[in-house]
Amino acid sequence: MDLNMLLLLVLRVWLVVACAVVFASSKTPPQKQLSLDMAWRCSALTNEGLVENLARAGIVQSQRVRDAMKAVDRAKYMAAQGPVDPRIAYMDSPQPIGHQQTISAPHMHAYALQLADSAIDGLEAPKILDVGAGSGYLTACLGRMVEARGGRVIGIERIPELVSMASKNVNGADGDLIEKGVVSIQGKSFVCTIAKINRLTRAADGWQGLPNDGPFHFIHVGAAAEETPQALMRQLSNGGKLVVPVGPHGGAQVLLEIQREGQSFKERKLMDVSYVPLVRDRTEL
Repeated sequence: MDLNMLLLLVLRVWLVVACAVVFASSKTPPQKQLSLDMAWRCSALTNEGLVENLARAGIVQSQRVRDAMKAVDRAKYMAAQGPVDPRIAYMDSPQPIGHQQTISAPHMHAYALQLADSAIDGLEAPKILDVGAGSGYLTACLGRMVEARGGRVIGIERIPELVSMASKNVNGADGDLIEKGVVSIQGKSFVCTIAKINRLTRAADGWQGLPNDGPFHFIHVGAAAEETPQALMRQLSNGGKLVVPVGPHGGAQVLLEIQREGQSFKERKLMDVSYVPLVRDRTEL
């Protein structure tokens, strides 16, 4: 290799490194680029470190989301019992929580919380529905976001063991949210103990939502629907937003944001995703 070729190779390497440094130091890259390019890079060994990494990457952008994620320790929502290795708890990747379900990656939770924050910005007593509450983590984060404004978050889950797990997790780690009536976890018509009060919860089919508790200012769905769930759309308040993954299990899925405007709806495609399916209650229970 002659000297000119060597110099050209060195220059190319330098340009690649320089571009990487500029991108890494950028504080406000485009949101779509953040969600796709910065994903999986925010792992840490502490909850605060994880949130700060998400903020540095530009995925966590508002102070309300930052505060909520710091207040709710992800490690306390990873398992039904026993300590969790911090290398797993604060890894920026989805993790199994049993019953063929997962807790989403932290960057996806952060993205959902940013969308929720935008949807309820300036509202007093916002009402939120979290479909597919899983371990209860996102439900608790949403609760922290709305508690100072007199808001309410209802998490619904169709798998009885996960309803119990979510209830125990929220009660154990963020029990004040339940005691103050900010957060409730609802499942498939069975008695569970929440905040030392036995209560009969109502049916929780994610496709049907909770029509008697609406309208909601924001609805988050943590599983992929084969088609846009019309019942959930009808439970939005005027101006309210539904965030839902849509597409076949194992196939191409897209995360949609659907906003209600009177009797019509405006749809916005956010990104390609991969989620477990939103199961129809009638086929599985």
